[in-house]
Amino acid sequence: MKRFLYRYRHAWVFTYFIIYLPWYFGLQLREISFHDVYIGIDAMTPFISWFIYPYIYWFLFVAGTIGYLFFTHRRDFYKCVAFLFIGMTICLIIFTVYPTSFDHRPVIEGQSLSMNLVQFIYQADKSQNVFPSIHVYNSIGCAIALMKCQNISHHQTIKIFAIVSAVMITLSTMFIKQHSFLDAVGASLLAVILYILIYKADIFQIEKRVSPE
Repeated sequence: MKRFLYRYRHAWVFTYFIIYLPWYFGLQLREISFHDVYIGIDAMTPFISWFIYPYIYWFLFVAGTIGYLFFTHRRDFYKCVAFLFIGMTICLIIFTVYPTSFDHRPVIEGQSLSMNLVQFIYQADKSQNVFPSIHVYNSIGCAIALMKCQNISHHQTIKIFAIVSAVMITLSTMFIKQHSFLDAVGASLLAVILYILIYKADIFQIEKRVSPE
């Protein structure tokens, strides 16, 4: 057991959720005025219920990516969670000082599985604190983590899988009317900044601090 705990001691980073979860859900409970991020391109974006599947797939994609890196590539795991957790914290700060909403959901009609799933998401997740989209940001972050992972980055199939996953998840947030186009753009810009800081500049010197497996 001691050997197991030592080998996976990098699990300490998950204590971040002790801060993240109360902060996020606390913001969701606020009864205040929110800025509507709805713009013209959102009006032209159709509602397509089957995009609920890539939207829900996000949970598997993010958890799967983190889990894979956790057990196989500690250095890449640290880079991935640094990217995700720093960006998520920035999103929470923005939500705190600039509350936003996107309450332009269609009336759900029909009893298809996709419609029922959309209705479930609508009931479970309020359409507020949406800019930037954490859903989009994390999908981009996990795609980058897979494409930059030292032992699998040379596989073209992995790159295609990562890119398609991130693109489909991003589109899903807009096609099920859960997020605005601005939310996706904001998340993408934030992802570019964190990519430069963590993967290009390596300002936290993760490469030097984490010994090889």
